[in-house]
Amino acid sequence: MGTENDESLLAFLHLSEKAAAGRFVVYGKVLDCDPQTRAMFARILEDEEFHMTYTRKQLARLSPRRQGLRLWQARAGRIWKAYLRLATALAALLGIVMLAVQYFLILPLFVVLARRAARREPEGFVPSRAVLTLERQY
Repeated sequence: MGTENDESLLAFLHLSEKAAAGRFVVYGKVLDCDPQTRAMFARILEDEEFHMTYTRKQLARLSPRRQGLRLWQARAGRIWKAYLRLATALAALLGIVMLAVQYFLILPLFVVLARRAARREPEGFVPSRAVLTLERQY
């Protein structure tokens, strides 16, 4: 694994640990009525903070000048993935809407037009109007 990959991984891990620490702070605030669970989350928060500082120190050791860039790239990657998830959900929703419009609005219109055209057609077998002769090419 190259240094750049190590730096990217450490930046990703640092941001992940930072996000997890933020969630555990919220969990601790919410659990006022359960002191045992709140204490457990406080211990987990300490562990997350240790991981957060460790990954940041290792990133600074490997890339002292470009650590800010690596963190920015990791954040941009997360934003891009969130955008892709949102775009996929929006595309699925638009697909559902378009199929529903086709099924409930456009298809019934064609059914009505086909029934109308069928009423104009004579019933049964109708011989063709032109008699083909095979005496010449055209």
